[in-house]
Amino acid sequence: MKSKSGISKQLFVALSIVNLSVTLFSILLGYFIYNYAIDVGWITLSSLQEDWTEFHFVDWIWLSTVIFCGGVISIIIGMHLAQRFIKPINFLADAAKKISQGDLSARADDSQIHSTEIAELMHNFNDMAQQLESSVENAKVWNAAIAHELRTPITILQGRLQGVLDGVFQPDEVLFKSLLNQVEGLSHLVEDLRTLSLVENQQLRLNYELVDLNALTEKVLKLFEDRLEKAQIVPVLDMEQPPIRCDRRRIEQVLMALIENAIRYANAGRLKISSKRVSDEWILHIADEGPGIAEQYQHDLFNPFFRLEQSRNKEFGGTGLGLAVVHAIVIAHKGTIEYRNPNHNSVFRIALPVHS
Repeated sequence: MKSKSGISKQLFVALSIVNLSVTLFSILLGYFIYNYAIDVGWITLSSLQEDWTEFHFVDWIWLSTVIFCGGVISIIIGMHLAQRFIKPINFLADAAKKISQGDLSARADDSQIHSTEIAELMHNFNDMAQQLESSVENAKVWNAAIAHELRTPITILQGRLQGVLDGVFQPDEVLFKSLLNQVEGLSHLVEDLRTLSLVENQQLRLNYELVDLNALTEKVLKLFEDRLEKAQIVPVLDMEQPPIRCDRRRIEQVLMALIENAIRYANAGRLKISSKRVSDEWILHIADEGPGIAEQYQHDLFNPFFRLEQSRNKEFGGTGLGLAVVHAIVIAHKGTIEYRNPNHNSVFRIALPVHS
């Protein structure tokens, strides 16, 4: 990698080279011109000593040659220096024009940069272009995924309501519960998307308060009592009693998503939920009894709309936003979340900083 210097240093070096070159050239040229003039008899040493206040034609020759050659040297060095600065600016202009015309893959060529300031500018521009391209690609993926998630419940709602109007379906309690279930699914989807959007734009406001996590966990488990019993999953709590400072509603949302995840995927058995304080962090573990998640899927767990079920079965797979929302809420709390797979058991570990 070529070392780069600053613009001010390059200007100083260039001007010093011009000054030194012209000075040395003037001395050498003057020496040869005056020697030649004395040899051919144009001037004598005595005339130079007597008439030093008047310009001789040899003086004019020397002065004109110095001015001309000094100008040529300055132009050559100046043009070379200008090319160093103009070329990367042209690269930037070309890349910006292509991006404005829709070619988001365009990048400024930074392989021939000699200035640290311009190199940093090019690097920042290319980073910005990369982020812009990624944002647009992500927006396309999100739009397609959201359209997919909305299509099924809206189609069901439209079909059932149209069936009621046409007399195909009876407006009974079972039908209304089915329609309400679809509306609740849409409501959860909208809320999850809103949470992710707020976190991504750093607009999620957290209401910090002292929370008894043991009581909060018991409350959430009560909501899932029937489903846990049906899935033959027995929750086991091992929670330290000291309260923590966090957003109660958001941490409740995290617990609900992780317990929901265990009900969908875990084998029958124990669901151990434990928490403790380690140094300046509060640690939460939620561990089930398998079967675990294959290694090739683990790096995508917290990506929006990711499901293990490739069929995207609504009855079993949800919207694919649960763990993405959990990750977003933990990040908003300035914490970390990771998935572990010891002995083919799924363990989610959440670490949040302890606030005084």
